[in-house]
Amino acid sequence: MNPQELPKILKAHKLWLESEGKEGERANLTACDLRLADLRGCDLSWADLRGANLRWADLSGANLRGANLRGANLRGCDLSEADLRGANLRGCDLSGCDLNGCYLRGCDLREADLRGRDLRGCDLSGCDLRGADLRGSTF
Repeated sequence: MNPQELPKILKAHKLWLESEGKEGERANLTACDLRLADLRGCDLSWADLRGANLRWADLSGANLRGANLRGANLRGCDLSEADLRGANLRGCDLSGCDLNGCYLRGCDLREADLRGRDLRGCDLSGCDLRGADLRGSTF
């Protein structure tokens, strides 16, 4: 993805959210390379980020509520204070992520890699953690 495309996609997504789908377009960032992207505070709720490479991206304070991140690479990503309620994180690599104060309620975390994560401040109620790798994680 070139640097000019992402702001256009985010603008169309914002319009889609504000108009309840009547205008703009839902963000489709499937399999996009978003390594090191600065997405702090972005509203990506209901966005399609399946298989996206978000390694080392800054998503602190972002709204990813209901987003589809299935199979995304979130390794080393900053998700502190991000809202991921109801998001699909199945099979995601979350190793090395900052999850401090992250809202994970109702997430699909099946088969996710959460090794060594500090999950003490995360609300995991209603999450599906079947098959998730939680070795070395603290609760």
